[in-house]
Amino acid sequence: MSDGPSSDDVRTAWDANAVFWDEQMESGGTWQQSLIEPAVETVLRLEPGERVLEIACGNGEFSRRMAELGAKVLATDFSEAMLERARAHGGEVEYRNVDATDAAALTALGDPGAFDAVVCNMAVMDMQEIEPLARGAATLLRPGGRLLLSTVHPAFNSGHVTRVLEQHDGDTGVVREHSLKITGYRTPIRGKGVAVEGQPALQWYFDRALSDLLRPFLENGLVVDALEEPVLPPEMIRPDKPEAVFADLPPVLIVRFRAG
Repeated sequence: MSDGPSSDDVRTAWDANAVFWDEQMESGGTWQQSLIEPAVETVLRLEPGERVLEIACGNGEFSRRMAELGAKVLATDFSEAMLERARAHGGEVEYRNVDATDAAALTALGDPGAFDAVVCNMAVMDMQEIEPLARGAATLLRPGGRLLLSTVHPAFNSGHVTRVLEQHDGDTGVVREHSLKITGYRTPIRGKGVAVEGQPALQWYFDRALSDLLRPFLENGLVVDALEEPVLPPEMIRPDKPEAVFADLPPVLIVRFRAG
C-alpha cells in the first residue's frame, strides 16, 4: 500500500477522536470490554512480572488491565491526545509517543529480547504499513516470547463487507435473517470510515487479506501458535440490528505468534 495518507493524516483523525473514543470505551460503548479484551486476555496468557510492550495503546485501557494482572507495561501510541487520555486514568503504566510504522523508533524501545510479550490490540487495520511492527516485534521479543495481534476480521468485517438484515412475515410473526454481502477480499482497501457512531472525525482503515496480514510477521521469523475468532455473546445480540450476524460469523480475529 503506497501513495496513501501520511502518518500525520492518520494521526490527525485519532487526535480529533481521542476524547470521544476514550469516553465510549470507558462507558462500554464499544466491543472492547465485552468482546475483545476478554478474548485477548485469554489468548495472551499473561504471567505476573512479565515485561510487556503494547503498541498503539490508544487510551491505555488494556495497558492498565495488563498492569493490574501484574505485568510491567510500556505502552506506546503516536497520538499525543490519546496518550493524554491514557495518562489521565493513572495506573502503573509507562507511556511513550512512538509511531508504529517507524521500525527504528520501535526497536529503540529496548534491547533485543527485552520483552516477554508484545501486544497490538485492534490497531493493525489502522496502520498503512505493518512490516515495521513485524520487524520491531521480532527484534524486541525474547526467544519464546509472544506477539498478540487482534484486528477486525479480514474475511467478515472489512471494507468489502456489507451487513444485511432482511425481514418478512412468518407463521409466528416477523422473521429476521442476517447475512453478509462480500464483494471482494484479495484486493487491499484504503479509505476512511467510522468505528463508533457519533465520532468527530472519520478514521483511516487499511484492510488486508489474511495472507497479507500474516506474511510480514512470518517473514520475520515469528510463528503462529494460537488463533481465535470470537463472536458476539448472546447478551450483546439485538435481532433488529444488522450486527446480529456476528452471533455466528466472527467480527474479530486474534492471532498469537511465538518468537524463535
